[in-house]
Amino acid sequence: MKITRHVAVRTAQGGFSLVELLIAVALGLAVLIGLSSVYVAVKQSFRFQETSGRLQEDAAFALDSISKDLRMAGYAGCPGINKITVGAVTTYFPGSVMTTGSPGGINGPNPLASIETTVAEVTQQPFTGFNFVRGFDNVPSGMFASGAAPASSGTDSLFFAGGSINAVSLSVLMANTSDSLKIAADTYGWRNATANSGVYDFIISNCSSSSIFKGKVATSGGVTTIDHSTSMGNSAGTFTSSTIFNTDAVVMPAEWNFYYVATRAGADTPSLYRVFYNGNARQAPEELVSNVESMQLHYGENTTLDALGAPTLTVDAWRTTAAAVTDWSRVVAVRIGLMMISSEDNVNPGVTQATPTLLGQTYTVPAGASTNRLRKEFSTTVVLRNRVAAR
Repeated sequence: MKITRHVAVRTAQGGFSLVELLIAVALGLAVLIGLSSVYVAVKQSFRFQETSGRLQEDAAFALDSISKDLRMAGYAGCPGINKITVGAVTTYFPGSVMTTGSPGGINGPNPLASIETTVAEVTQQPFTGFNFVRGFDNVPSGMFASGAAPASSGTDSLFFAGGSINAVSLSVLMANTSDSLKIAADTYGWRNATANSGVYDFIISNCSSSSIFKGKVATSGGVTTIDHSTSMGNSAGTFTSSTIFNTDAVVMPAEWNFYYVATRAGADTPSLYRVFYNGNARQAPEELVSNVESMQLHYGENTTLDALGAPTLTVDAWRTTAAAVTDWSRVVAVRIGLMMISSEDNVNPGVTQATPTLLGQTYTVPAGASTNRLRKEFSTTVVLRNRVAAR
């Protein structure tokens, strides 16, 4: 019997040398660093695009809000502002039977009297003459109640007034000059107002005359009326020039808006705010859009007259400050510039930002604000159509 013996032969184990391992690790790190760099770059680009898009959306909403309200400035129903017939009364927009300065303070239709000091400024009230737009180079003190978000310094603010789009027609002809106004229905719930004892500041207007007055809405026996007697705070119980209004006349609240920039307590960036007066009560300041660092305004003023001595109502000069405006009743356009700011630092750290500008002027970053944040300028120009179309 043959016996086969198997002899195990030992062989050396093959593997990587230390040098090969170091090279592999180095290559792996290089690939990892490359991938990380690409990831960081893509993430940074996405962050920049997202922030830019958010600023653009916020700016579009802010400019649209201001523009939409500003286009209604000076609205008084059918007639153009400059064509309103006010008889012997020429100092009011429109013809007013409210007592002088009534109601006073910032809770009424003429709030600027409580914050302005010079005679020229006081006479340019929103419902006095044709001055329904008023700009400020800062935010005037006393414009809103204490405790509200503090207004930002170095930013402009804008005040403008006009009739509401919420209007109702008279249902019957006035029986006489002191007759209460009768409307088909209290469509907008005016009789439910609790502020100011339910009294509104109204504008009544047809296609030839208009008047601003204080009135209270009531419904009795299925008939809705508006009392405009002296007990409401009017200096007379009849309208300007003793006008008797018919069913072609409409009644609307006299409203105003005030836009400014302020910083809410605890917020990292300023916001655009609005104060709104609905004809009955001044509403609390409303934060509309965040990340609005500054608002700057330029005013297009008409300074020339036509052959008949009437204003041409075209822009002859752009005033870069409110103080430079010589006559607010001749301002026919407003250019609005917003400086939007990101809520985070270093949104685009690889790019050196150029010195920002706002409405063609070098922009100075407010004291204490971060210089490492993304800033973008957005602007628009609004024509005061209720002034220009009044020709």
